[in-house]
Amino acid sequence: MAASKSTSEDCMSVKSQIKDLLAHMDPMIYLAGTADNSSEMLACLADMDPSFHKLELVRSLRKEMRDKLDQAIETHAVDYLEQHKGKMRADNPVDMLVEHIRTEDSFMNFVAGMQGSIRDTVQEIIDCFDDEIVTGMFSSEEDEATLNASPNDSNESSLNSSLNQSGLLFLHPAQYNNIAKSLSSKRESSTWTDSLNILVSVTPGEPVMQDCWPSLRKGLKECLLDESPGIVDRALKVHCKLLTSQVHNAVKEAYLNLLEAVAGFYMSKRLISKIPLKGEPMDVTKCENLVRILKVLTEFQQELPLLWVRYPERYIDDMIEATFNLLSINLGKRDNKIMSPLDLLALVDHQALWFKRWVHGQWGRSKVFLTMRSNSLVLMTAASFCIQYLEKCPGTIEGVSASVLSFSTVQYLRFVQYLNIVMTSICFSGGRKLFPINIQTKEELVTIQGLFQIFLRAFNDKSLKAVAMEISRQLQKFCCRDEVKCWIICDAGVVETLLLEVGQLDPNTERENKKLAKKCIPPMFLQSILQIFSSILSTQVGQNYVLLGRKRKASSKSNLTSVATKASEVLDLIYLVLENEDAGMEVRNEAIKICSLLLSSPLGIHICIQHPLVEKLIDLICREDAILSENIPFDDQLEAFEPLHINVQQSLPLLVAFLTTYRGIYILENKGRLTQLLEKVLPHLAKNGQLNTRILTCVCSSPLGSSVVGEYKLVCPYWDILCHLASVEEPGQQPPKEDDKEEVLMTAMAPLRALAASYHGSKLLFSDGGLLESLSDSLFSSDNLLEEVHFMALHILGSSMSVLDSVIYLETTLGYQEKLLAQQYAMSLDEGTSVIVDEKSVLRNHILVKSYLLGGTGERILPPAFIESPSTLLPHLFSSYPPPREYIPEKPLRSQHKKQNEVWRFLNDTRCGLHDSAWLNYCRKSVRSALVSGEDLKTWLVMDIMERALRVLVTSTDDLLIGSPLTNVSKKPTHSSAFSDSFMSTSEPRPPLRYIGSTPTESGNSESHLAAVELIIRYGSELQLLPSAGNFKENLLEILSFTQSRILCSYPERCDWFTMVVFLICGGSVEKCCSILSNLSGVLTGGVLWSCFSDSLSMTHELLPGEITMSGIIHNAQLVLSIENPTLFYAVQANEWWLWNMIGDWVRCIFLGVLPWQEVCNYVVIVLLHGPDFAVYFVVAFLRHMQNIILKYAGSPRCLTIIQTSTVTDWHAGEHLNFMEVLSRRHRRTILPSLTSFFYNLRHHYTSRQS
Repeated sequence: MAASKSTSEDCMSVKSQIKDLLAHMDPMIYLAGTADNSSEMLACLADMDPSFHKLELVRSLRKEMRDKLDQAIETHAVDYLEQHKGKMRADNPVDMLVEHIRTEDSFMNFVAGMQGSIRDTVQEIIDCFDDEIVTGMFSSEEDEATLNASPNDSNESSLNSSLNQSGLLFLHPAQYNNIAKSLSSKRESSTWTDSLNILVSVTPGEPVMQDCWPSLRKGLKECLLDESPGIVDRALKVHCKLLTSQVHNAVKEAYLNLLEAVAGFYMSKRLISKIPLKGEPMDVTKCENLVRILKVLTEFQQELPLLWVRYPERYIDDMIEATFNLLSINLGKRDNKIMSPLDLLALVDHQALWFKRWVHGQWGRSKVFLTMRSNSLVLMTAASFCIQYLEKCPGTIEGVSASVLSFSTVQYLRFVQYLNIVMTSICFSGGRKLFPINIQTKEELVTIQGLFQIFLRAFNDKSLKAVAMEISRQLQKFCCRDEVKCWIICDAGVVETLLLEVGQLDPNTERENKKLAKKCIPPMFLQSILQIFSSILSTQVGQNYVLLGRKRKASSKSNLTSVATKASEVLDLIYLVLENEDAGMEVRNEAIKICSLLLSSPLGIHICIQHPLVEKLIDLICREDAILSENIPFDDQLEAFEPLHINVQQSLPLLVAFLTTYRGIYILENKGRLTQLLEKVLPHLAKNGQLNTRILTCVCSSPLGSSVVGEYKLVCPYWDILCHLASVEEPGQQPPKEDDKEEVLMTAMAPLRALAASYHGSKLLFSDGGLLESLSDSLFSSDNLLEEVHFMALHILGSSMSVLDSVIYLETTLGYQEKLLAQQYAMSLDEGTSVIVDEKSVLRNHILVKSYLLGGTGERILPPAFIESPSTLLPHLFSSYPPPREYIPEKPLRSQHKKQNEVWRFLNDTRCGLHDSAWLNYCRKSVRSALVSGEDLKTWLVMDIMERALRVLVTSTDDLLIGSPLTNVSKKPTHSSAFSDSFMSTSEPRPPLRYIGSTPTESGNSESHLAAVELIIRYGSELQLLPSAGNFKENLLEILSFTQSRILCSYPERCDWFTMVVFLICGGSVEKCCSILSNLSGVLTGGVLWSCFSDSLSMTHELLPGEITMSGIIHNAQLVLSIENPTLFYAVQANEWWLWNMIGDWVRCIFLGVLPWQEVCNYVVIVLLHGPDFAVYFVVAFLRHMQNIILKYAGSPRCLTIIQTSTVTDWHAGEHLNFMEVLSRRHRRTILPSLTSFFYNLRHHYTSRQS
């Protein structure tokens, strides 16, 4: 009896173990469709499923094998060791032992016994299968745990297995037929409950594969329409299980059945009374079953886009089409008072998340909009309800009870849902193609523009606050940082409508009662309007629309003086807000943000700078008590300043906007507050990590700005980061790839190289307040010659070679040329004849050639700065000056014969003394004809043109430089006395300085000027611009002394490159050079062309050194480029402004070292003959010529490298002269006054410079 009981227990144990194993194998058998490969499935489970090895069957098999085979294994192991004398001779002794064991009788008996036991158990399971199903159907919940208990007692549940679906029922087709019959006929509630319980427990997706599925589907639909909450609950569970089964057909069928169930409520006379009415409060308990079905639908709809690319395309088409068919169900006139399925969706998903996710991806979006094109009722219903809701001016939203939603609440939820559907559709081009739409309440078709106009009506006192805020959020989300969508907003007239809405808030109509005027501002609506403006101005299209009053490129007749700008009205609104002391903190912050966005571009500051608000803001941030306080508390409790209620912290974005434009920098410097502002703002920005390269490079365009940056050592962290990246990796870290490391270093080096691309930036980096000690040690220390920091320092030094002033300054202060030559010699073989080639020696070679030889294309050959590929030809390295002839191209001998071209004939035919405006016009035409035809102007012709043209300009009152220290305009000069009568010194003449730097104050600049003189003389001799014999160095020094003593109002800080260019044009003639310079100093063109002269005018005019170049030429070039070629402008902006600084220094140097000599002369002649504004158009044309490189590498550090280490090729001014003339016709009425306005503001008190 005991033995029988033990045998029975063993059988039960094996039976449970086999069931558990089959449960693990069930998913694989299901996916494979057959159990023929069960052995391979078991092997796969053993390899993939960690819980497989913890099953009781596996454990028991291993235990029996150990018990029955342990002795045989030990015997074979001992025999093996004795045979081989304790050593393992076989390659794999385990395999050998396994082979021996498998031949043992004990093993064969064990396998035969186990196979028999398992076979009998499996047969018993098959025989009792039907009985167990019935027992499981009608067992109580207490027995269910016993019946489904798994013998797997491990810590891991069987459900944790990736290949396990244990605890599921397996039914025969006949059983499914019985369930379908029970659901199709109305029986007792318990019968439906039992059937639904069985369907919940079966394998997911299996019911759909049965032949009786249509009957099952119909029965499940009837269960969903049942009034019993329990039946509906179980029916929803069945559908949820099908929806999550990952079986494509099952998911589709369950989803479509849910849609049909919702439609069944509208088709049934019994259930239609359960649907809420539109004009009444909504009792949720009355339609609870319908809402629950919709809830399941929306939750699945939100997840469907994550999976639908895995489904057959026709399945998705059917599901989308069925969805929109349900949402556009035709209720008819009789049932039009009840809420539609689309209305009811607002209760469970008022943000229309399902719709947003369906159209988020391109694939789903095309499907949805294609369906909506053929079934447009959903979009029409949404737009129609939004229009009607806003036209009725909804009141307040009433409270909500536990189960009843008020009518106003339901209406608001419907409005929010429909608004989301409409705005989401408009967001995409496919949705915008669905417009215009036909709405019954409107006589005309409703367009996108018309919808926006209707939406904006919510911004008034009668509208509901929640409605206005929702529309504001939708419009902000729609256009924020999206150029195309912002264009749609602007094209719809949103800006004009918003300004019209706030026009009634203007307090000018109620000046007598200021308190009443302040109460006219509804804060919530005003904040919404400001937020929309902020989103619009966050895009370039929005800024251009507000500033220019147009969205597209300017026409041929357009100019900035006649545009219908909206900026003034926007600033009036900001002024109103900041004047109101009752305006909230958030409203004032939005107002300042809008103002900062308008002023952060050259176009914005140009248009808005004259507005009273901007003037008051400048006065506010420049107030003595606001800036000079020792510690400014950056908090909201800081007392606001009258008359504008704004504190210092709120003004920070405005300050940053001023610091990112050249005009803003010089405005603050003219106010005398730039230094104090930078001392407060820059450390604060650096502390918060907001000090970017753009701010640094723009601030360093001013000498005062660069000195403040150096005082606070703001560039030192950039070098520290570089040194950290270049240091040896810590132990245990994976060293980066060489290409990746180089890319990281170039990116980290970009801010320092951007600063080095300008004169003031180079001076800052190589100063005590910058990185002088670190860079000098890295550049010239023999210990760092082979280190990474030496290569990085060479990069920074190489960037400084882009500007002639930096080349001269660094040579006189560091003497880098001799030191780099010594390094090349140290890295050479055969006593300096052969220099070892590596990346550092190649870069040093590039720096040495570029700093010694001056010229453009055809005048010098720049060696490569880097070896791009192994196929690149290696440059000729050297270790002593002069450079090899390989870098100096052969130049043709200049003919001394004066060729009789059109310009020569024109000048020769002019009668002596007859030079007037008509002559100047003819001269322009002849020069233009020569340049456009590709003909080069000889240098002697350029000198003749300059000399004669200046005689005309000094006779024109419009062209004279008012207030010049050498100009007496009280007496109009005659033709014969243009030179002698027009210029008289306003101070006592000083004795000419024979050599530069003879005074103590100028001793610091003497070496720089002498080095520049030597460079220019060498350049002129190479180009045969100077006669073969002559003391040209003495002559040039004498001319420089003459200009300093008789023309310039102050000693120049930088080299006078223009005077040196005129010296070469005049062939070294002192008399002609002094005559041209003297005449030029009395005309407006001279103030633009001659940078050192315009810098010296700071003594007589309200003008700062460098202001004409950066705030005049470069600022206006930015203005023109942003209008004419926005793509190129934004590409230049992406390079953090270093290119603007570098081009500004090129303009100061008259493009020496950038363009060939002939093009330098062309620049001088074009500006002199056509007017000062052509300096701006020349810069724009020059950038347009370089746009391929700029656009290709926009925002990349590689752009800086390519521009700085290459030569400008294929540039000829004549090819771009037509383009410059077109720019002149479009913008001259704006650019010329902007450029020359600096020369009309005279200082009231002027003390002449003492010698």
